[in-house]
Amino acid sequence: MAHLIKLEDYISRYQFDMQRYPTQFTRMKKERWYYIKNEWEQLKFPSSSTSIDDQVEPIPKGKQMNIVAATLQRLKGWNTFAFYKAKNIEEKQSDVPIDEKEEDRLAFKARSLEHLKELYLNDLFISQLMWASSSLIEQSYLNPKYKYDQHLRFFSQQIPDNYFLMYSPVFWIKQAPIDMDIIIITPSEVQCISILDGSQYSVFEASSDRFWVELIQKKERKVLSPIVSVNRMASIIKDILNESNCDFPIKRTVISQNSIIDYKGQGPKVEIIDKRTFTQWHERMKKHPSPIKSQQLKVAKILLDHCHTSAHVRQKIEDDQMS
Repeated sequence: MAHLIKLEDYISRYQFDMQRYPTQFTRMKKERWYYIKNEWEQLKFPSSSTSIDDQVEPIPKGKQMNIVAATLQRLKGWNTFAFYKAKNIEEKQSDVPIDEKEEDRLAFKARSLEHLKELYLNDLFISQLMWASSSLIEQSYLNPKYKYDQHLRFFSQQIPDNYFLMYSPVFWIKQAPIDMDIIIITPSEVQCISILDGSQYSVFEASSDRFWVELIQKKERKVLSPIVSVNRMASIIKDILNESNCDFPIKRTVISQNSIIDYKGQGPKVEIIDKRTFTQWHERMKKHPSPIKSQQLKVAKILLDHCHTSAHVRQKIEDDQMS
């Protein structure tokens, strides 16, 4: 799963420490899966470690629940986030990024190991959203639509955790907010991605003009060229990196997962991915061999510093100050 470091103009804990939180999130995922999988195995196979010949009495139901409770207690201990520096004071504060009641039922709801993995990934996606919309001090209003955004789910869950994802970030350039599409910071480049939504029967006739034509069931309609968006993103990011004396490759990509793109345009090189090449592109993304690099972290921090953020003090902090 990629690191969702920026979502819209929401506050993100990554913007406070790009060195710490990627490692912390990766460790969190591994530990959480370990404990949830163990809990599920204990519930499904309570006597797997004991043979029938041992003639050991079955564990009473009450004691089985105690085992589960102990496992959940370890999960709660694991799920404590700390290490936030403010005003040169390192504070520790518990921040559980998921619904505890849902987590307590996760192993009980799983019908199989594959189903458990599915539940785990869905639950972890909610954690990603919370990390991308809150810090230990502040939080932003999370639009519920992002819980059901299939593009966000894909890029968050289906690419590796050596990638940093910025989804619909708002950059602050020359005292004005600028909406972007999708930015992925890989160990070797920045990818500016624009999504072109169409049906499985759509064919997009593309050119270097400002508008493309979508052909579907003998009908035509004009759509804004995604090339405009990726070129604008690439230009802005290039200027930002140049200002910081940072040299890092920038790539432009247009993706239409369900449709066909007939592209014969000229100009800046843009990678066109449609339903004929989407699987191969996805496999390349998943197999990037390089771990997270220091230059990648530097680029991510530079871009985060140029993003607009809208947030307010968390309610618990306000209540503590009032008391």
